[in-house]
Amino acid sequence: MTEESAAVYLYGVIRDGDALVLDVPPINGDGPVHTIPHRGLAAVVSDDPLPRYELTRKNVRGHQAVVDSVMRTSDILPTRLGTVLPSPRSVVEDVLEKRWGELRQLLEHIAGRAELSVKVSWTDLQRILREVVADDRGLRVLRDRLAKRPAAVTYEARIGLGGRAAQLLEAKRAQEADELVSALEPQAVGVSRSDPISESMVLNAAFLVERKRADAFEAAVGDLDHASGGRLGFVLAGPLPPYSFVGLDGP
Repeated sequence: MTEESAAVYLYGVIRDGDALVLDVPPINGDGPVHTIPHRGLAAVVSDDPLPRYELTRKNVRGHQAVVDSVMRTSDILPTRLGTVLPSPRSVVEDVLEKRWGELRQLLEHIAGRAELSVKVSWTDLQRILREVVADDRGLRVLRDRLAKRPAAVTYEARIGLGGRAAQLLEAKRAQEADELVSALEPQAVGVSRSDPISESMVLNAAFLVERKRADAFEAAVGDLDHASGGRLGFVLAGPLPPYSFVGLDGP
């Protein structure tokens, strides 16, 4: 296989001329991580990739280690795990040249910014369900009425009770998620919300934050945590590469 046709693994795109100081190995192979420059942009790549990368912990860590290392000195538009291109020419023609304008705009958008992930969950779901019932008189009346009758003859009504409670729980989740986002948005320049991944999760969101304001954002999360009095549990991660805002999937 010639050098021109050798496949490369793509980690992301930076500005050409940005410092590239790495202290981690590539996801596969022994060669160094390096760049392919083109018109003011540079693709961060390594040689000798596997044809396909499974979603394993080892592969995720290998990919993320390189992206995190680049991020220490450069703004980076990160690619998803397993982005392999057939040759350096393909990197230039199908990524850097074909998407040149888009990549330049994205780099300007994330300049000096990073992603912070915020996951918020109710710490006691039974407590929240009690709040839902306490806030709805009709639900309380129906619950109390059914409690006095045999379960065998109130089966359908109990299903209806559970459905109504579930609707109110979802409305409560949405309201509290909106309130949390409203409280944190002033400290950010963008927000990307994802679906909750558990019954108790209230908010699953990523915020694009100026790096110089990362401490202020963390303090705002801490204030919300303190104000909840233990009712909510907060998990803050970052600064991270801005996957939720500019993740690239290759050509």
